[in-house]
Amino acid sequence: MKHLPPTLREDQRYLKYRVHSEKDIEFSEVVEAIWEACLNFMGEKGASNADPWIMKNLYSYSDQVGVVKVNSQSVTDFRAALAFVDSFGSEKGFLTVEQVSGTVKSLEGVEN
Repeated sequence: MKHLPPTLREDQRYLKYRVHSEKDIEFSEVVEAIWEACLNFMGEKGASNADPWIMKNLYSYSDQVGVVKVNSQSVTDFRAALAFVDSFGSEKGFLTVEQVSGTVKSLEGVEN
């Protein structure tokens, strides 16, 4: 099966987010909160168009910082959806988007 050439691929953006909570939050709880907020705000079709990919290997448990890859056309909608995150499981908290970039390497403070 051939891959799509770069000119036909959809552009992606990487969002660096920070978890704000009194306790450290596990990655699985962050994923659940992001998906719930995304589906509630954007619906299933919008979430499908955004094509979010929450990167586990770039989540820092100690810093509570992670990266999400989304379609470039859906960045503003996805940022708005992240604003609706208000809890992680039973723990209260919220997410802030610190940086948006076209490449993972250009994100500051993220271990590649």
